Amino acid sequence: MGYGTGVLRAYYGYYSLRGLTVGIAGTASLFVARRAGVQQNLLIAARGFGLILGPLTTSRAIGKTVWCGEAQVGVAAALLLKGLFALAIPQASSPYVLYTAFFMIGLAMSVLDTMSLFLVTSVVKGSGSTMLSLYDVCYGIGGMVAPFLTVAMPDSCWNVLAVLDFLIAGSLLGRRFTRGKPRDWKTKLRRVGSSGPSGSYPMCSAVVPARILRAGIAFTFVSQIASTSVSAWGFTFASQHLGLPDTIAALIPSTFYLASTVARFGITGVSMRLIPSAIIWMSLLFFVSGALLFHTLAGIISATARDLETYILLIGVALMGVGVCPHHSFMLVAMAQHGDLHPREHGWYTAGTSLGATSGMVLPSLISLPTVEMASAVALALILNSRVRDFPWRDRLKIEY
Repeated sequence: MGYGTGVLRAYYGYYSLRGLTVGIAGTASLFVARRAGVQQNLLIAARGFGLILGPLTTSRAIGKTVWCGEAQVGVAAALLLKGLFALAIPQASSPYVLYTAFFMIGLAMSVLDTMSLFLVTSVVKGSGSTMLSLYDVCYGIGGMVAPFLTVAMPDSCWNVLAVLDFLIAGSLLGRRFTRGKPRDWKTKLRRVGSSGPSGSYPMCSAVVPARILRAGIAFTFVSQIASTSVSAWGFTFASQHLGLPDTIAALIPSTFYLASTVARFGITGVSMRLIPSAIIWMSLLFFVSGALLFHTLAGIISATARDLETYILLIGVALMGVGVCPHHSFMLVAMAQHGDLHPREHGWYTAGTSLGATSGMVLPSLISLPTVEMASAVALALILNSRVRDFPWRDRLKIEY
């Protein structure tokens, strides 16, 4: 249930909070690890494990919650859970409590992510890609603000997250228990009409074919590896392997995030004219070009690099940011055009996304970053070309009003 409940609007706030949470978890977890004497990578791994396990274990419950018209309660419960464990982090000193807190935050985030994707593809349908693009914009803004919030409030940033979680949850619960369920919520959610002798017609039985589901999960898995690798390891690679000054090295991840966020504004407008798969094809050209440029420049640039070489390197990073920004949301909508996506399929998709992001945090420590990005570009091109009939690039989007 989406329209009339405030849930879809509340998700704008949640995705901003999600960007804040990811940024704070990546930055402030270093301070937490030092204070408690634990390894930072284990804290991040605990959250990643929660992100992966959550969709696989809760997708059925998510489907029942939405189907019964209690999306407000479900979203609020996950936000309250996330906020409670965020409050526990600044106070905890036990490694086991911290691991549990990071795991539960990841689990709550995975529930919220899966429910948002299920609601958008089930309720919004035609304009789903536009709404998901706006969610991504909010996420990018939160991710850019997070480092500044962490630096300004290193001891209180977790409390700020908790308070914001509680505020959004409180607004949803207040709306639910003061106004109740919106009128005709079954029609909006279950697509039940009033025509016909029985007063209803059955929900569409077509489901997304398995070949499309496998291709979509594989695509978002590789895309998350590519985006997480450059955002998490870009600074380390530029500083340690290329020998660039820290001020220049810091431009690698910031340029990637900035380009990705700005591009989403343009993609939001284009999504009203082109089908999602066409936008994915266009974005793939940007990413392949950026990965090739980044791989080439990384092989010849040095600590004494001229300004021109540095600018070209940053252009490659920006092209990669523009390229990956629509992959996660638009691939989901492109899959949904072939049939219904049930909560279980959403769970697998979210789990594949989280597994790719977790892998992106590890792979650059084993393989050089340019190699990871170039291999990802080749893999994405092969996956999309293997399903070119299922994900066309020429057709126009027919919008029904």
